[in-house]
Amino acid sequence: MNKKITLLILIISPWIFAQDNSFEVKVDQVIGKNTEFWKAAGSDHLFYHSLKPSGQFLLKRMGEKGSHRYLRSHHTFNQDLKHGVIRGQNVYSEDKDGNPVYDFSNLNKVFQNYVENGIKPIVEYDYLPELLINYGNQSSKGNDEGMTIINTGPNDWGKWSDLMKATTQNFIDQFGSEEVRSWFFEVWNEPDGWPEEQLEVFYKMYDVFVDAVTSVDSELRVGGPACYHEYFLKSFLNHVVDGTNYVTGKIGTRIDFISYHVYGLSGKWLNQAPHIQPQVQRFTLSVLWLQRLLKLFPSLKGTAFHLNEWGMSSNYYRTVKDYPDLTYRNSISSPLFLFKLVNSLFEIEDNYNFPTSLLLYWGFSWEADEDEFFVGKRELLTAGNIPKPIQTGFEMMAFLKENRLKVIKAKKDSRFGLIATKSEKETVLLTYNYEESESEKISGNDKIKIELNGLKKRASYQIKTIILDNENNNTFQKWIEMGSPKNSKSIDLSPLKKAGNLTFNKIVNLESNNKGQISFDLPIQRRSAQLMIIKLN
Repeated sequence: MNKKITLLILIISPWIFAQDNSFEVKVDQVIGKNTEFWKAAGSDHLFYHSLKPSGQFLLKRMGEKGSHRYLRSHHTFNQDLKHGVIRGQNVYSEDKDGNPVYDFSNLNKVFQNYVENGIKPIVEYDYLPELLINYGNQSSKGNDEGMTIINTGPNDWGKWSDLMKATTQNFIDQFGSEEVRSWFFEVWNEPDGWPEEQLEVFYKMYDVFVDAVTSVDSELRVGGPACYHEYFLKSFLNHVVDGTNYVTGKIGTRIDFISYHVYGLSGKWLNQAPHIQPQVQRFTLSVLWLQRLLKLFPSLKGTAFHLNEWGMSSNYYRTVKDYPDLTYRNSISSPLFLFKLVNSLFEIEDNYNFPTSLLLYWGFSWEADEDEFFVGKRELLTAGNIPKPIQTGFEMMAFLKENRLKVIKAKKDSRFGLIATKSEKETVLLTYNYEESESEKISGNDKIKIELNGLKKRASYQIKTIILDNENNNTFQKWIEMGSPKNSKSIDLSPLKKAGNLTFNKIVNLESNNKGQISFDLPIQRRSAQLMIIKLN
């Protein structure tokens, strides 16, 4: 429902501006490109869920809403069953004489679904097929985040290299070189648990992987190591920059992007004392330490930096039933956290010349596939193919335009933030009011001042606003109002579907003054966000 409202138009002096929670947006000052680096997601079992009805629904929605551009998944080369879900597929077998037999049919089917919806795969060449696992290595016990995958080199390096070459060539044959050159390729996921005495084995795996992929097409993009410990990344980069390449015998190995994982907290710490609240600062500090670490490797300056797993908490199967804190995976805390995180990463890019090239949220459609409503898993969809608020947040950010604008924040209050973008015809602002440490149930209203400078003089502008709060565009809150049903059977989904489709809550017309300025007070609830689309009438 559209509500006509009147905003107070102000001409404010610099002194008054400096005393309030105020933002000055320089509409005529572009400071950089909006690279949309956050348009990415992934899942441990994406090869399974993406072919289920809910996964198909989500892929189509991602394409239509423009919310995601990249998808990443483990288990490209193997299959296992964990927590009732099949992960991966079997691509490798051997005939009676021990000759390799490849089956890429499921891989191609999954990636075809991505590509048809405008999404690019991030391909992990993991984990080892059962016939290539070196079971003689008993020293690997997975990693300290609970992953049980055996970290070991293959029992036959030649067969493993040939598998990667065949897989890569298959992608070229199926999708064409131009398309596959827009993908990313990694060799493993979270190798931090690799036995220290066998790190050289992992380095050899990376070198063989790079050789295999680039021997098919030298323009394909390879990187890694998709780790989450700085000490592991430093050791790996020492090899990449100064180590002897296990394939060429020369110094150094090619790396087109550096990938790293950050979560707000480990899922192993939930319900433990002391209580730990996910904070955006946890991410920004990690990125700044990584920026400092990478300065030790001058030859890597300018290499793309990927945070290709993130979430407020790790661990994909724990739920609010046993871990009530995970309510933030259901509520609007997740999209607000996303907005604040993206804004912080842009500030690091602007102030430290260290851009994030990719930010990938770990979650997909498991709750929807199981027809479970808001159980607290880190998914984008819940029962009935209803978008969780985190997906709503991605869809709000899809409205942002291609150029980022200069924003001057008068008061350093971390609860308020504003991202400003523009295209040739529109200016789009995303502002939020969010402090992570506050209770989910906090209420109250605040007010910020927004001044737009650099507009046409004495011109009429329309401002259309989308609000994300407890009353607007919030499927989780609507579900609570409906009595918190357990699944989508025998209920009317229309209120949830309506809440899951973004609607404009305010439409106003304002006129700029003779200096090309518009100033207004913006009431904004605590734990809420507003997206404003501004265009000349």
